[in-house]
Amino acid sequence: MKQIIILFGFIFFVGCNSNERNPIIQKKLDSYFENSSNVNLDKEIRLKYIDSAKNLIQEASANDSIKIKNYFKLANRYFILLEYEEYKKTTNKILDISQSINDSSNIAKAEYYLGDYYFSFSKNDSAYYYYLGAEKKYEKIQDKSNLARTILHKAYILLFEKDFLGSESETIRVLNIAKEINDQSLIYECYVNLGSSLSGLGNFEKGLEYHQKALIQIKNIDDENYKPVFKAQTLNNIGFVYLSIDKFNEASQIFAEGLKINNLKDIQPVLYSSLLDNYAYSIFKTNKNEGLEDFQKALAVRDEIGDVLGKINSRIHLTEYYLSQNDTLKALQLNSEANKLAKESHYNKEVLVTLDFFTKLLPKEGLSYARDYIKLNDSLQKQERATRNKLARIEFETDEIISEKETISNQRKIILIASLLIISFSFLLYVILYQRSKHKELVFTQQQQESNEEIYRLMLNNQEDIDEVRRNVKRNIGLELHDNILNRLAGVRLNLFSISRKQDEETIKKALEHIDYIRVIEQEIRAFSHHLHNESEIYKSGFKNILEELLKNQKETYSPECNFEIYYDDAMNNMSPEIKMNVYRIIQEAFNNINKYANATKIGLILDTEDDFLHLEINDNGIGFDEKKVKNGIGLKNMKSRTESMKGQISITSEKGKGTLIKLKVPLVN
Repeated sequence: MKQIIILFGFIFFVGCNSNERNPIIQKKLDSYFENSSNVNLDKEIRLKYIDSAKNLIQEASANDSIKIKNYFKLANRYFILLEYEEYKKTTNKILDISQSINDSSNIAKAEYYLGDYYFSFSKNDSAYYYYLGAEKKYEKIQDKSNLARTILHKAYILLFEKDFLGSESETIRVLNIAKEINDQSLIYECYVNLGSSLSGLGNFEKGLEYHQKALIQIKNIDDENYKPVFKAQTLNNIGFVYLSIDKFNEASQIFAEGLKINNLKDIQPVLYSSLLDNYAYSIFKTNKNEGLEDFQKALAVRDEIGDVLGKINSRIHLTEYYLSQNDTLKALQLNSEANKLAKESHYNKEVLVTLDFFTKLLPKEGLSYARDYIKLNDSLQKQERATRNKLARIEFETDEIISEKETISNQRKIILIASLLIISFSFLLYVILYQRSKHKELVFTQQQQESNEEIYRLMLNNQEDIDEVRRNVKRNIGLELHDNILNRLAGVRLNLFSISRKQDEETIKKALEHIDYIRVIEQEIRAFSHHLHNESEIYKSGFKNILEELLKNQKETYSPECNFEIYYDDAMNNMSPEIKMNVYRIIQEAFNNINKYANATKIGLILDTEDDFLHLEINDNGIGFDEKKVKNGIGLKNMKSRTESMKGQISITSEKGKGTLIKLKVPLVN
């Protein structure tokens, strides 16, 4: 009896001592957390405070809910200091503890944190998986605030993967919840993402409207500490939209306003350097001789803080600047550095930009870089499609798993109830279980039938998509054969026919050259049949080189006198590969028609750019044709089809005996 009293006394003493120690421990922890958040201290010192807090949490005998709360504080500090692996380890500990006590709220929060971790490393499929898991749990426990923020992060991923419609749709869901719970900060974030999504869709006017709404919304946010950063970020977004629509003066004014925000460089150096670099770029686009000093300042800040993407973008902008100053060596050095950083960090979009600059900086190797550009661009497009499909599968499979878990949970409850009823109602239970099993069988059969119908519907939809792709492939093959292979074969045929009447050595030599050219065309046809997914040669090569080769061939091969006026400039060099390819094919088709049908003695061609438009004019003094009779010819149809794909305008005017005039006008900026 005495030993029992002593034991109870010891337990009471330990319990009291533990209760007395807990407030002391928590006070120490709060002190560590406060010091670790002090931005005036060096990172190493702040990390020491965080490590001290971690050791104290592990040693303390606090209950699970307090331990989870402190671990979340710890994870937040690791994230702020960019210690992502420690952040992940801490979050996994939280997840383990929360799952052990079946704490749905903290499980959801831990999954949300893991989503942030993977999103920081652009592992968007994993991030989407964890955000989706958190969303389902928040939805189940009706935590609208956290549910909205989780859905918004899903929208960020969709925006990153260029699913702009999906991002817009998810953000509107969040905006409705944010207005319902009157969360002003969340409303601001929704406006920002809607602005970015709409800009991604090319609706810059509407995107600008939402960014302006976000700027106004900042006034409604209570936390004064975040307002300067929100304002700077929003101004940066607005300025970027103006850059996208070539309103450089407006953009420079907006970026300059953002740079006026006090202490922005100390608070958010990444955002500050972005504003400064964008400001320099807008100034440079207005005046090619300005912006260098600010470009260099932004680069210095980005190099100092280790902002990898910023370092790449600064070097790309400086490459463009030095290229405009004809300082090729400096431009090549910076572009090479940007290319190396982008490849090492897997920023493939920036790799594409550097490859494009290489084609201008190293024209002799331009074809090789152009091929690399096309190959990487195709790869990125496939990867984006695959990622979007994967996100859709994750969404579908997660819903399926949740449904299965709910079904299993319900079955367990049913079995437990049935087991209890068996003890007292054996016969009655038998009847109930029999009827219930029949009902389940019918439900299962119905669900199976619905699933089969859904699968059949999806198969039909997929078949429609496949048929559409086949039609597009056939059309492209037809265009390629008519505009390229047949034109070139026709040219060879005409040349062989013209020299067949002569038998001298020079004529035989030319005939052999044309026969060899037929072999080249044969090889191209074979390569074309094996590689239909590749773009045409005009898509890979320099536009100027390919066009000059076509004009040279026209002069040397055919009898009409040729006068060509082509004004190459930056606008023409920077045209999209699609425009270059279509313009080349239209010129090629026009020459082929003149050579075959016009009996012309003179051909004229003028090609230049003016006011963001490409202008092409081709005329001949041939016999002309009746427009009404030949308007449905495949050659003319192909010209018009290519013009429509470029959103341009084409007019073909001809009269018998008065020659033909073709005029083409194509917008260079969409």
